Amino acid sequence: MMKKVFAAILSIALIAGVSACGEKKAEGPDYADDEAMSIIAEGFGKRSALIDKLKGQGKDTSESKNLQQIVQAEIDNDKPLKTRQFKDSKLQEQIIAYLNSLDDQLSVVKKYSNTSAEYTNAWNEVYDKRSTILKTFVDKYGLKVDSKYQDTLDDLVRNGNSVQEKNETDQVINNLVSSAQFDRTEAEYGGYYTYSAVIENTSKINFGNVSLLLALYDADGVKVEETFANTSSWAAGEKVRFEAGSDVNAAQVKVSVNGYEVTK
Repeated sequence: MMKKVFAAILSIALIAGVSACGEKKAEGPDYADDEAMSIIAEGFGKRSALIDKLKGQGKDTSESKNLQQIVQAEIDNDKPLKTRQFKDSKLQEQIIAYLNSLDDQLSVVKKYSNTSAEYTNAWNEVYDKRSTILKTFVDKYGLKVDSKYQDTLDDLVRNGNSVQEKNETDQVINNLVSSAQFDRTEAEYGGYYTYSAVIENTSKINFGNVSLLLALYDADGVKVEETFANTSSWAAGEKVRFEAGSDVNAAQVKVSVNGYEVTK
C-alpha cells in the first residue's frame, strides 16, 4: 500500500515539475535578434525576384504601378518585425528605421509622378536612407543575401558609403562655420556694410568653391536679407576671410553652409 502511495506522489511531483518547466519556457519573450537579418534578406530577395520577373515580362520597373508592387513585396515580408521584441535596442532602432524607409519609398511612388523633379528628389532621399541602413546591416549585423542578388546589395552598400561620407563631411564643414562671428563695418560714405569673419579650416579636408549663406536680421529679429560669402579654395589648416556686403545694417547675422566641393 505504501509503495502505491509513494508511486502516486512521485508521479504527481514529476508532472508538476514538467508543467513548471513548460510554464517557465512560455514566460520568456520571443526576441527577433537572431532572425532579423534572415527576414531582411528574405524581403530583399522577394523584392529583387519581383524586379527580375517584371523585367522578364518586358515591363518597366520604374513605372509607378510596378514599383509599388516591388516595394510592397518587401514591406509585406518585413513588417512583422515592427512589432517584435529585441534584446539589442540599437538593432531594433535600425530595423524600425529600415521599415520606415520602405514605407517612405511607397509614399513617394504613390504621391509623385515618376517624371517629376519632386519625385526624383524625394526618391533619391529615401533611396539614400535605405542604402545607408543596408550598409549598417552588412557591416554590423552580418546581413547576407542570395548570391543572385549580391551585386544589387553591393551597389546599395556602395551608395550607402558615399552617403555616409557626405554626411560626415557636411558635419565637419558645418561645425567649422557654426561658431563664426561676422563683424560689421560701415563704408566711409555710409549706408553700406561689410560683414566679415576669419575662419580656420581645422579639419583634414581640402574644400573648394565654398559658399556661406549669411542671413541678416534686424533688431526685431526679422530676417531682412540673405547674402553670400564665398571662397574658391579653403585648404586644410588654412585661414580664410569670408566677406559679404549689404546695405542692411543687421543686428544679428546667422551663417550656414550653402554649398562646397571636396578637393584633393
